[in-house]
Amino acid sequence: MNKTTLLSTSNNLHTLPICELLGDNVNQNSRYSQQVNHYISTVLQTSDYDAKSNRNQRELLTLGQFGFGNGHEIILLLAALQQVNLQNDLKQVHKRVHISVFEPIAINRKQIEHQWQQQGLLNTHNPLCPFAQALLDCEIAAIEGCQRLSLLQSQVTIDLYQGSPLEQVKTIATPNKQRIAHWFALPHTSLETHSDHYFNQQLLWQCGRISTDNARFFASTSHDDVALSINEQLSRCGFLTATSSQENDDIAIAERQALRQQTRQHFAYNPMPPLSSRDGSPIAIIGGGIASASLALSLAERGKDVVIYCKDDTLGQGASGNKQGAIYPLLTPENGPLSQFFQQAFLYSRRRIQALADNGFNISHDWCGVLHTGFDQRSQTRLDKIIDGQAWPTEIAFKVNPSQATQLAKVDIDKSGFYYPLGGWACPFEFAQASIIKAQSLAKVRVIYNSDISSLESHPSGWQLLSGENNTLIASHDQVVIASGAELTRYKQTKQLQITGFRGQVSHVPPQGELAQLNTVICANGYLTPQHNQLHCVGASYVKDPKHIDFCPLEQHENSLKMQQSFPNSNWPNDIDVSNNDARVGVRMVSRDHFPVMGCVPDVEALFTRYAVQQQSKDKPSLWQRYWQTTPAPIYDGLYVLGGLGSRGLSSGPLVAECLAANLCGELSPLSLELQALLSPNRMWLRKLLKGKALM
Repeated sequence: MNKTTLLSTSNNLHTLPICELLGDNVNQNSRYSQQVNHYISTVLQTSDYDAKSNRNQRELLTLGQFGFGNGHEIILLLAALQQVNLQNDLKQVHKRVHISVFEPIAINRKQIEHQWQQQGLLNTHNPLCPFAQALLDCEIAAIEGCQRLSLLQSQVTIDLYQGSPLEQVKTIATPNKQRIAHWFALPHTSLETHSDHYFNQQLLWQCGRISTDNARFFASTSHDDVALSINEQLSRCGFLTATSSQENDDIAIAERQALRQQTRQHFAYNPMPPLSSRDGSPIAIIGGGIASASLALSLAERGKDVVIYCKDDTLGQGASGNKQGAIYPLLTPENGPLSQFFQQAFLYSRRRIQALADNGFNISHDWCGVLHTGFDQRSQTRLDKIIDGQAWPTEIAFKVNPSQATQLAKVDIDKSGFYYPLGGWACPFEFAQASIIKAQSLAKVRVIYNSDISSLESHPSGWQLLSGENNTLIASHDQVVIASGAELTRYKQTKQLQITGFRGQVSHVPPQGELAQLNTVICANGYLTPQHNQLHCVGASYVKDPKHIDFCPLEQHENSLKMQQSFPNSNWPNDIDVSNNDARVGVRMVSRDHFPVMGCVPDVEALFTRYAVQQQSKDKPSLWQRYWQTTPAPIYDGLYVLGGLGSRGLSSGPLVAECLAANLCGELSPLSLELQALLSPNRMWLRKLLKGKALM
């Protein structure tokens, strides 16, 4: 749909009543229509612009919403914002809108689609259909935690938090800059069956913590007495309502500040990046792979200028250079933080790739699903524990028997397995290239090739980037992100990071015989992809601390046997022919706990100096334990790290980069404070110190 059609569609919104636009829905009435119209009108006035401001930066309006319901309010808001964005395009003003939605009952795309089909929202003649379809295409899954959705060319970001609203809000990092300006509560949230989830003092104070001091709260209710009670609660927590004074409540503001300080203190050991002292200065990124490209795109969407220093003559020459990489979540039987992180990250990566592809960028990919099976008794037992450990949402994974597995793969699979329907494969280096090109269309993003940064030095002018044996000064930057993959630990500031390099050789084999029919990614002893450009990818080897990245005949032979070892009773693995010696070698950096590393570079020397003082002191161990819990760990100001993505960089890299970009810009992060602490480059040392244990 072109701009003219969209503008025409949006203009129709003002001539049709909400009930008619949304179809026959018993939850809609004239009073509620007026409430929604008033809320959206207020938001549009806030997001309107004065052409004489001449502001080119991407400005940000932040909203909050209680309840997702049937999604109608989000769709109406998207349609209205689309009209504003199209009008502002004439002024060359870029507006971003961020909506945080809290819904205790997890939902998925299938449930939403069923409702909308019945209500006629997906009828192509409905002016809201394009916006409903865009939301469906985000593939919302019924998982706990935050799912970050990007719509309208990334001008609208929706953070959908599913699970207990209080538990979700409590672990949102207080942003340095971005705060929620308007809240809207759906009618059902004030009903007796739901109000305990929403309208309680604990939750409202936490919402106040991440809101502006003069944030407005629109609570739509059907009964005046309920509205009065809710407005009284909101006023006590410092929110402006339809019945409250327009003046800020100094006591409530002080309470919010205290709560912000309390939250910061609780996670003080993992310091957040401070805002740059010079907003106009470009952020430097060292590296040229998925991590670097994803970060550049996330920063560019926020209007940040970026300079990328790539040591090669093209992007994606390291571990990101494979022809095909599998995308699927890492699950654990207990569905703990690692599993929850990877579900969020996998879904975000999938959306990121699809959005770029829909935007016309060439990214070879196929959401053909991933079939996961065991390959011996031990691996099968481990997989069975994952399968039986949780009632997994079917859009995340579901168990299949041998017959179903064979039907999905189109080759003989004689064992049961776990199928990830939204998974598949993508070309990593094409993803990286598309991300950079898109970033360059949004902000000033330069890539300096053949620029090998050999060392970094702190200087009053910023971080100096030096190159070569003579330490030739290349540039100075206030903020530098090291996202250089296998070379993440080459600098004196990062050499002690507790991550390890593993060599991986991926073999390229021609499609032939039954193998050519393969229709899904197989993950067993290694992985195998469906053919693309007359080649399958099979591998990968896993060699710790590699001495070189040259082609290895032994690893090539071992790759040829992986599927035979996994499916010894099937014929198709015999069609895997590696005799052409076509392969690619890369090094993946892996942490012991399988989380990536993201955040401020730790000053390990300073940390051990403090620890030495602790060992020599006569203070009680509990005092030092308290010290580490409440004191920011020593870091290098303005120096950050992004990497350790392991063999799942395609699944985890984009979301971790998005989180770092949000932190660097003082915005709301898609990852909770707990998850960010688990990603911290300092975590291995702090894990011991926080428990009062010895470092060595």
